[in-house]
Amino acid sequence: MDKYSKIVQNLIRAGIKMVAVDFDLTILNIHTHGFWQFTSKMLATRVRPCFKHFLNEALNSDLHVAVVTQSPQVELVREVLELSLPDCDIRKIEIRGADGKWKEVRGVTKEGKQQHIESAIKQFEKTRKVKISAKNVILLDDDINNINIARSCKMQALHVTDDNSLDTLLDQSFRTTDV
Repeated sequence: MDKYSKIVQNLIRAGIKMVAVDFDLTILNIHTHGFWQFTSKMLATRVRPCFKHFLNEALNSDLHVAVVTQSPQVELVREVLELSLPDCDIRKIEIRGADGKWKEVRGVTKEGKQQHIESAIKQFEKTRKVKISAKNVILLDDDINNINIARSCKMQALHVTDDNSLDTLLDQSFRTTDV
């Protein structure tokens, strides 16, 4: 079993049902600032290899995957994911960005990525007939503010700082309260 399979198993064992992943400086090793002017093929070269492997494993498991971004370039995000994960069904990923194409969730803070995450949860619950609560979600993000907000909302979170950040989730004694 490779390390990404083990990470996915550890998350499922810890009660995680949904992985919410930021795009800029998390899946990617650069920040587009929501204004990428080049091709999706060029941007796909900036996807961290660890996220290619992790997302491939996650999408082929019982985990639900959402990409949560402040970027309005949602189609670009989708294209980059399609290029980076050619063996995966990208339609299984709920992408929430600043494109105005999804509804605000009442009663949820507008801070951090909480609206994005809750909107994705609602969609997964509707289309996949699954129940997901805050404790079943882990946010992977480079922004410590988003991490702290997710934790204050009873979600788990991992601060992604480099290509090795996911290794934290490898520990056999992994508990979501540790991340």
